[in-house]
Amino acid sequence: MKKAYMLGFLVCCCFYFAAAQAVSIADTIAEAVNRGDCITLYEYITQDKTKTETRLVTSATNALRRYTQTDTSVAKYRNDSMDARIRRLDGALMEAVFTDPENTLPDLAGALVKGLTDQFLKAKALHDWICDNIVYDTEMYFSIKNFPQDYISVLKKKTAVCEGYANLYNKMCTLAGLESMVINGYSKGFGYRGAIGDYTDHAWNAVKLNNKWYLVDVTWNAGYVDARTFVKKYSTAYLFLDSRSFLYSHLPEKPEQQFYAPAVSAEDFQKEAFIAGIFFQYGLEMKAGQPLYNNFIEETFSFEVNAKNANLTLSSELRTNNQQNVDGASWLERTGNNFTFYFDVPDSKSYKGYIFARIKKNANYQTRVDFDTFENSWLPGAEKLLVDKKISEEELDLFKNSYLKVDENKMYYFIEDQFDQQQNKAVSKIHDLLELPSAWMDPIFSFNIKAAPEYAGYGNSARKYPFTYSAFKDAVNTKLQSPLDGVLKPGETVTFTLTSRDYSQFALRIDEEFSPLFKKLPSNKYELQFDIPEHFDGLAIYGSRDGKSFTSLVKYEAQ
Repeated sequence: MKKAYMLGFLVCCCFYFAAAQAVSIADTIAEAVNRGDCITLYEYITQDKTKTETRLVTSATNALRRYTQTDTSVAKYRNDSMDARIRRLDGALMEAVFTDPENTLPDLAGALVKGLTDQFLKAKALHDWICDNIVYDTEMYFSIKNFPQDYISVLKKKTAVCEGYANLYNKMCTLAGLESMVINGYSKGFGYRGAIGDYTDHAWNAVKLNNKWYLVDVTWNAGYVDARTFVKKYSTAYLFLDSRSFLYSHLPEKPEQQFYAPAVSAEDFQKEAFIAGIFFQYGLEMKAGQPLYNNFIEETFSFEVNAKNANLTLSSELRTNNQQNVDGASWLERTGNNFTFYFDVPDSKSYKGYIFARIKKNANYQTRVDFDTFENSWLPGAEKLLVDKKISEEELDLFKNSYLKVDENKMYYFIEDQFDQQQNKAVSKIHDLLELPSAWMDPIFSFNIKAAPEYAGYGNSARKYPFTYSAFKDAVNTKLQSPLDGVLKPGETVTFTLTSRDYSQFALRIDEEFSPLFKKLPSNKYELQFDIPEHFDGLAIYGSRDGKSFTSLVKYEAQ
């Protein structure tokens, strides 16, 4: 009887401990789902199947999928458009929040989200208000001074570094009833040189919306630092950006705050190229041959990018370390929405590769212009428009005031105010009348590139690739097959070959004479064998869509 009792007791104990262990595992998975701890979820579903439960694997897999797959639902919030409610707040409340923030910030946060049921719009309204009202503290960043970064100090001073931005956003989210956190980590921001330090250098936020954690960097969305100047420029590039995309520029100190798995290591983070948040906002994705942060090449280096938006124009440049462009060192081929970039280097020095983008029909004004150009060309041109009565004095003043003058690096910076319609109309009008650059392109990612020890480069005396005009870059299905050399040798015979579904006719122009390329029926190939004359200034390929008007596409230089 005693033995039977003991056996029953042991069976009950084993059952109890097994049940307790099961509850413990279930609680661990539930907590990981709640915290967005993708690493714990990933480790659970990838272990020996005999140690997992189907129910918990399903729960972990579904949660992990939410963080590792592209979230298309947030694209409508990532449109670089500020929420108008941030300028509709009561004036007295706006003044008071900067003098007595502890007592008035709850009212301001409440006013910003009042009437909103969309959690994403709430989080965005708070983000937008900070971007519009807090300036990056370059005095602190570039000195040994250390100003407090709690939300009260930030509001009273109206300036902050990343820690202050993150603390203020976190406080405002809490006041608005949103769960959020501050994340400390490493970044590829201003001053990054390819390696992270021993201490964290940046802070940002995560906010929980509809049971998922979304990443937000208010600091980087408020503007940027150029030289030692903060330039206010609103963006949504780092608002609700997907976790993996965020990891190309931000690495949390705590791996579980990556909201992604398998975790990106510090070593991998430093190896990867800096891909800006705006790259993903443009709907782009890397395909074959993704560049590293440092690339050593033995010949032409190439990679592919795919675009979801057919209305994009992309371009590329190779630059020296002091930002001088190297003409003819990069090439771009486009087939539909697939872009293939080619880079080469002229010698053994270090260079940087850049990719730029813009939406074709959108006006995008030059963000920075040197003193000489602005003061001796743009301003005199605008003043002449006033003399000619094409603009008013008010429009001229609005144009002048839209540019920030910085004596330190002798540059003017364009400062856009989305809500100042008068200024925006004046700037647009003067740009159009003076035919100033309005097709400025955004840098979307960059990388270092250098010749490997056994490669000497293609040579400093020549262009590697031809020069291409914007009409060629905008063409969706036009490809130059040959020649791809940027310099043509006098006396040689060259076969010019293109394929195109954009243009119906092509012609070579040399010394004011046109020579048509012949279409190879039934294909879309155009071809012409041509003897390069002994003396010529340059040769260009022109294309026509209607058979009447021709536009320049590609230009070659003479050796």
